Amino acid sequence: MAAHSLAVVVVCLALGQQEAAKSLPTADAPPSRGSKAVEQFKAEAAEYDMRLDSRPKEKLVLRKEPLLRWDNPARTGEDGALFVWTLDGRPEVIGTIFTYRYNDLIRRKHEYHSLAAGPLVATFRGQRAWAPRTAGIHLQPVPGAPQPATSARERLTQMKNLAREFSASMEDMNGEHFELRLLPQPLMRYEPGVKDLLDGALFAFSLGTDPEVILVLEAHQARDRAEWQHALARFHYIDIRVAHQGHEVWHVTPLPNITGLNLGSPNYQDSVYATYHVGTEKVEK
Repeated sequence: MAAHSLAVVVVCLALGQQEAAKSLPTADAPPSRGSKAVEQFKAEAAEYDMRLDSRPKEKLVLRKEPLLRWDNPARTGEDGALFVWTLDGRPEVIGTIFTYRYNDLIRRKHEYHSLAAGPLVATFRGQRAWAPRTAGIHLQPVPGAPQPATSARERLTQMKNLAREFSASMEDMNGEHFELRLLPQPLMRYEPGVKDLLDGALFAFSLGTDPEVILVLEAHQARDRAEWQHALARFHYIDIRVAHQGHEVWHVTPLPNITGLNLGSPNYQDSVYATYHVGTEKVEK
Protein backbone atom coordinates (compact mmCIF):
# COMPACT_ATOMS: atom_id res chain seq x y z
CA MET A 1 0.00 0.00 0.00
CA ALA A 2 2.40 2.46 1.01
CA ALA A 3 2.79 4.87 -1.74
CA HIS A 4 6.33 3.88 -2.34
CA SER A 5 5.57 0.17 -2.13
CA LEU A 6 7.31 -2.20 -4.55
CA ALA A 7 9.23 0.42 -5.44
CA VAL A 8 5.85 1.60 -3.72
CA VAL A 9 1.25 1.51 -3.00
CA VAL A 10 -2.50 -0.33 -2.94
CA VAL A 11 -5.30 -2.51 -0.10
CA CYS A 12 -3.79 -4.48 2.91
CA LEU A 13 -1.20 -6.26 4.35
CA ALA A 14 1.09 -12.08 4.96
CA LEU A 15 4.09 -12.65 6.66
CA GLY A 16 4.66 -15.73 4.51
CA GLN A 17 1.41 -17.61 4.72
CA GLN A 18 0.42 -16.56 8.23
CA GLU A 19 -3.28 -16.08 8.74
CA ALA A 20 -3.16 -13.27 11.28
CA ALA A 21 -1.92 -9.74 10.82
CA LYS A 22 0.82 -8.45 13.09
CA SER A 23 -0.71 -7.47 16.43
CA LEU A 24 -0.24 -4.18 18.18
CA PRO A 25 1.98 -4.02 21.28
CA THR A 26 -0.02 -4.49 24.46
CA ALA A 27 -0.16 -1.93 27.22
CA ASP A 28 1.96 -4.23 29.41
CA ALA A 29 4.65 -4.79 26.79
CA PRO A 30 8.06 -3.22 27.50
CA PRO A 31 8.93 -0.12 25.47
CA SER A 32 10.35 -0.95 22.05
CA ARG A 33 11.13 0.80 18.82
CA GLY A 34 7.88 -0.59 17.43
CA SER A 35 5.72 0.69 20.30
CA LYS A 36 7.39 4.10 20.13
CA ALA A 37 6.74 4.23 16.39
CA VAL A 38 3.05 3.46 16.69
CA GLU A 39 2.64 6.11 19.38
CA GLN A 40 4.19 8.64 17.00
CA PHE A 41 1.91 7.48 14.18
CA LYS A 42 -1.11 7.91 16.47
CA ALA A 43 0.01 11.38 17.52
CA GLU A 44 0.39 12.49 13.90
CA ALA A 45 -2.99 11.05 12.89
CA ALA A 46 -4.59 13.04 15.73
CA GLU A 47 -3.24 16.29 14.25
CA TYR A 48 -5.51 16.03 11.22
CA ASP A 49 -8.71 18.04 11.01
CA MET A 50 -10.98 16.45 8.40
CA ARG A 51 -14.46 17.71 7.51
CA LEU A 52 -17.04 16.82 4.89
CA ASP A 53 -18.14 19.72 2.70
CA SER A 54 -21.73 18.71 3.41
CA ARG A 55 -21.22 19.02 7.21
CA PRO A 56 -18.40 21.56 7.65
CA LYS A 57 -19.05 22.24 11.34
CA GLU A 58 -18.44 18.61 12.33
CA LYS A 59 -14.90 17.28 12.55
CA LEU A 60 -14.44 13.66 11.51
CA VAL A 61 -13.65 11.46 14.49
CA LEU A 62 -10.33 9.63 14.49
CA ARG A 63 -10.51 6.11 15.83
CA LYS A 64 -7.56 6.42 18.22
CA GLU A 65 -6.25 2.88 17.92
CA PRO A 66 -5.02 1.78 14.47
CA LEU A 67 -7.15 -0.66 12.53
CA LEU A 68 -3.96 -2.49 11.63
CA ARG A 69 -0.24 -2.39 12.33
CA TRP A 70 1.67 -3.44 9.23
CA ASP A 71 5.22 -3.78 7.93
CA ASN A 72 7.06 -4.87 4.82
CA PRO A 73 10.70 -5.69 5.64
CA ALA A 74 11.25 -7.35 2.28
CA ARG A 75 11.09 -3.99 0.55
CA THR A 76 12.55 -0.93 2.28
CA GLY A 77 11.86 -1.65 5.93
CA GLU A 78 8.37 -0.19 5.77
CA ASP A 79 6.61 0.17 9.12
CA GLY A 80 3.15 1.69 9.42
CA ALA A 81 -0.27 1.88 11.01
CA LEU A 82 -3.69 2.11 9.38
CA PHE A 83 -6.24 4.62 10.70
CA VAL A 84 -9.85 5.55 10.04
CA TRP A 85 -11.84 8.78 10.50
CA THR A 86 -15.60 8.43 10.97
CA LEU A 87 -18.82 10.43 11.17
CA ASP A 88 -21.96 8.97 12.77
CA GLY A 89 -20.05 5.71 13.08
CA ARG A 90 -19.38 5.32 9.35
CA PRO A 91 -15.78 5.43 8.01
CA GLU A 92 -15.31 8.48 5.78
CA VAL A 93 -11.50 8.43 5.36
CA ILE A 94 -8.98 5.62 5.64
CA GLY A 95 -5.32 6.52 5.92
CA THR A 96 -1.92 5.21 6.87
CA ILE A 97 1.17 6.76 8.39
CA PHE A 98 4.37 4.87 7.70
CA THR A 99 8.13 5.08 7.49
CA TYR A 100 10.61 3.51 5.11
CA ARG A 101 14.37 3.47 4.79
CA TYR A 102 16.18 5.19 1.93
CA ASN A 103 19.98 4.88 2.16
CA ASP A 104 20.83 6.27 5.63
CA LEU A 105 17.53 8.11 5.99
CA ILE A 106 14.16 7.19 7.50
CA ARG A 107 11.42 8.87 5.51
CA ARG A 108 7.85 9.35 6.77
CA LYS A 109 4.77 9.38 4.57
CA HIS A 110 1.04 9.94 4.96
CA GLU A 111 -1.38 8.22 2.60
CA TYR A 112 -5.16 8.40 2.45
CA HIS A 113 -8.26 7.54 0.46
CA SER A 114 -11.70 9.08 0.78
CA LEU A 115 -14.61 6.76 1.51
CA ALA A 116 -17.04 9.69 1.62
CA ALA A 117 -20.04 10.33 -0.60
CA GLY A 118 -18.79 13.80 -1.55
CA PRO A 119 -15.98 16.35 -1.20
CA LEU A 120 -14.01 16.90 2.00
CA VAL A 121 -11.09 18.98 3.29
CA ALA A 122 -8.20 17.80 5.47
CA THR A 123 -5.71 20.06 7.22
CA PHE A 124 -2.56 18.98 9.05
CA ARG A 125 -1.00 21.29 11.63
CA GLY A 126 -3.05 24.12 10.19
CA GLN A 127 -1.95 23.49 6.60
CA ARG A 128 -4.35 22.39 3.87
CA ALA A 129 -3.12 18.92 3.01
CA TRP A 130 -5.81 17.23 0.94
CA ALA A 131 -9.21 18.17 -0.48
CA PRO A 132 -10.79 15.58 -2.80
CA ARG A 133 -13.50 17.19 -4.93
CA THR A 134 -15.57 14.10 -5.73
CA ALA A 135 -17.01 11.08 -3.95
CA GLY A 136 -14.28 8.75 -2.75
CA ILE A 137 -16.09 5.54 -3.63
CA HIS A 138 -19.07 4.48 -5.72
CA LEU A 139 -21.18 1.73 -4.18
CA GLN A 140 -22.62 -0.92 -6.49
CA PRO A 141 -24.79 -3.99 -5.77
CA VAL A 142 -22.82 -7.18 -5.18
CA PRO A 143 -23.83 -9.50 -8.06
CA GLY A 144 -25.81 -12.52 -6.87
CA ALA A 145 -25.61 -11.55 -3.20
CA PRO A 146 -28.31 -12.80 -0.82
CA GLN A 147 -30.57 -10.34 0.93
CA PRO A 148 -28.96 -9.06 4.15
CA ALA A 149 -29.82 -11.23 7.15
CA THR A 150 -31.90 -9.89 9.99
CA SER A 151 -29.32 -10.57 12.73
CA ALA A 152 -25.96 -8.78 13.07
CA ARG A 153 -24.12 -12.08 13.55
CA GLU A 154 -25.51 -13.55 10.36
CA ARG A 155 -24.74 -10.37 8.42
CA LEU A 156 -21.10 -10.56 9.53
CA THR A 157 -20.92 -14.12 8.22
CA GLN A 158 -22.47 -12.93 4.95
CA MET A 159 -19.90 -10.15 4.61
CA LYS A 160 -16.99 -12.53 5.16
CA ASN A 161 -18.42 -14.91 2.55
CA LEU A 162 -18.99 -12.08 0.07
CA ALA A 163 -15.46 -10.74 0.57
CA ARG A 164 -14.05 -14.15 -0.39
CA GLU A 165 -15.79 -13.87 -3.76
CA PHE A 166 -13.38 -11.05 -4.69
CA SER A 167 -9.73 -11.32 -5.71
CA ALA A 168 -7.13 -8.63 -6.32
CA SER A 169 -3.78 -8.25 -8.05
CA MET A 170 -1.38 -5.49 -9.01
CA GLU A 171 1.47 -4.86 -11.40
CA ASP A 172 4.40 -2.58 -10.70
CA MET A 173 6.23 -0.23 -13.03
CA ASN A 174 8.62 -3.04 -14.06
CA GLY A 175 5.80 -5.33 -15.13
CA GLU A 176 6.08 -7.63 -12.10
CA HIS A 177 2.73 -9.16 -11.13
CA PHE A 178 1.54 -9.64 -7.55
CA GLU A 179 -1.47 -11.59 -6.31
CA LEU A 180 -2.88 -9.99 -3.18
CA ARG A 181 -4.38 -11.92 -0.28
CA LEU A 182 -7.60 -11.13 1.50
CA LEU A 183 -7.12 -10.63 5.23
CA PRO A 184 -9.51 -13.11 6.88
CA GLN A 185 -11.01 -10.67 9.36
CA PRO A 186 -12.52 -7.26 8.54
CA LEU A 187 -10.44 -4.23 9.43
CA MET A 188 -13.55 -2.63 10.86
CA ARG A 189 -17.22 -3.49 11.39
CA TYR A 190 -19.79 -0.71 11.74
CA GLU A 191 -23.53 -0.58 12.32
CA PRO A 192 -24.31 3.14 12.38
CA GLY A 193 -28.07 2.71 12.12
CA VAL A 194 -28.46 5.98 10.23
CA LYS A 195 -30.40 6.74 7.07
CA ASP A 196 -30.48 3.67 4.85
CA LEU A 197 -27.20 2.11 6.04
CA LEU A 198 -27.86 -1.05 8.06
CA ASP A 199 -24.40 -2.60 8.39
CA GLY A 200 -20.92 -2.44 6.93
CA ALA A 201 -17.32 -3.59 7.08
CA LEU A 202 -13.94 -2.77 5.60
CA PHE A 203 -11.76 -5.58 4.27
CA ALA A 204 -8.23 -5.43 2.90
CA PHE A 205 -6.22 -7.19 0.23
CA SER A 206 -2.57 -7.15 1.17
CA LEU A 207 0.97 -7.82 0.08
CA GLY A 208 2.75 -9.09 3.15
CA THR A 209 0.92 -7.24 5.88
CA ASP A 210 0.78 -4.09 3.74
CA PRO A 211 -2.78 -3.15 2.67
CA GLU A 212 -3.01 -2.41 -1.03
CA VAL A 213 -6.76 -2.49 -1.76
CA ILE A 214 -9.71 -1.73 0.50
CA LEU A 215 -13.04 -3.49 -0.06
CA VAL A 216 -16.11 -1.76 1.38
CA LEU A 217 -19.19 -3.93 1.96
CA GLU A 218 -22.40 -2.33 3.16
CA ALA A 219 -26.02 -3.39 3.59
CA HIS A 220 -28.35 -0.64 2.39
CA GLN A 221 -32.09 -0.28 2.47
CA ALA A 222 -33.02 0.38 -1.14
CA ARG A 223 -36.67 1.26 -1.61
CA ASP A 224 -38.69 -1.77 -0.50
CA ARG A 225 -35.77 -4.15 0.09
CA ALA A 226 -32.30 -4.31 1.57
CA GLU A 227 -29.27 -5.26 -0.52
CA TRP A 228 -25.52 -5.74 -0.22
CA GLN A 229 -23.40 -3.12 -1.98
CA HIS A 230 -19.66 -2.89 -2.49
CA ALA A 231 -16.97 -0.40 -3.44
CA LEU A 232 -13.19 -0.50 -3.84
CA ALA A 233 -10.42 1.92 -2.92
CA ARG A 234 -6.81 1.86 -4.03
CA PHE A 235 -4.00 1.99 -1.50
CA HIS A 236 -1.16 2.04 -3.98
CA TYR A 237 -0.45 4.19 -7.02
CA ILE A 238 0.41 1.34 -9.42
CA ASP A 239 -1.88 -0.74 -11.68
CA ILE A 240 -4.52 -2.66 -9.70
CA ARG A 241 -7.27 -5.04 -10.78
CA VAL A 242 -10.10 -6.63 -8.80
CA ALA A 243 -12.32 -9.50 -9.93
CA HIS A 244 -15.58 -10.85 -8.56
CA GLN A 245 -15.98 -14.60 -9.05
CA GLY A 246 -13.33 -14.47 -11.76
CA HIS A 247 -14.79 -11.53 -13.70
CA GLU A 248 -12.94 -8.23 -13.59
CA VAL A 249 -15.08 -5.53 -11.95
CA TRP A 250 -12.54 -2.79 -11.17
CA HIS A 251 -9.29 -1.52 -12.66
CA VAL A 252 -7.20 1.54 -11.78
CA THR A 253 -4.13 2.57 -13.76
CA PRO A 254 -0.81 3.93 -12.40
CA LEU A 255 -0.79 7.48 -11.12
CA PRO A 256 2.05 9.52 -12.69
CA ASN A 257 4.42 11.77 -10.75
CA ILE A 258 2.97 10.95 -7.33
CA THR A 259 5.93 9.36 -5.55
CA GLY A 260 8.04 12.38 -4.60
CA LEU A 261 5.41 14.84 -3.39
CA ASN A 262 5.71 16.65 -0.07
CA LEU A 263 2.73 17.44 2.11
CA GLY A 264 1.26 20.77 1.01
CA SER A 265 1.93 20.12 -2.66
CA PRO A 266 -1.05 21.05 -4.85
CA ASN A 267 -0.49 17.91 -6.93
CA TYR A 268 -3.12 15.27 -6.15
CA GLN A 269 -4.67 17.45 -3.43
CA ASP A 270 -8.05 17.16 -5.15
CA SER A 271 -7.68 13.41 -5.80
CA VAL A 272 -9.61 10.84 -3.78
CA TYR A 273 -6.27 9.07 -3.19
CA ALA A 274 -3.07 10.86 -2.25
CA THR A 275 0.27 10.23 -0.57
CA TYR A 276 2.87 12.71 0.67
CA HIS A 277 6.24 12.86 2.39
CA VAL A 278 6.08 14.65 5.73
CA GLY A 279 9.55 14.27 7.19
CA THR A 280 13.04 12.74 7.07
CA GLU A 281 15.45 11.74 9.81
CA LYS A 282 18.85 10.04 10.03
CA VAL A 283 19.03 6.32 10.78
CA GLU A 284 20.04 5.76 14.40
CA LYS A 285 23.46 4.13 14.67
